[in-house]
Amino acid sequence: MGLGSTYRTLGEYEKSRRIFLKGMELFPNNKALQTFYSMTLYNLNEHSKAMELLLKCLIDTTNDAEIISYKKAITFYSDKLDETWK
Repeated sequence: MGLGSTYRTLGEYEKSRRIFLKGMELFPNNKALQTFYSMTLYNLNEHSKAMELLLKCLIDTTNDAEIISYKKAITFYSDKLDETWK
């Protein structure tokens, strides 16, 4: 995590992406890795992917009853943030 984060703070976003992808391959359930990776996605202007990942991390890890009560909606909208409905 440290190396990927360091690359990100140095502006080496593609190197950061590679490190985090490898880390998530090795540790697919590590929400901290996913959270830091979402920051790299943000820096790569992949805002939708960054938000989707953060929302899924939030819903998977929160103990907040109010957030949990909206789990279905948050999960549904997590990959549809740019969509609108008529």
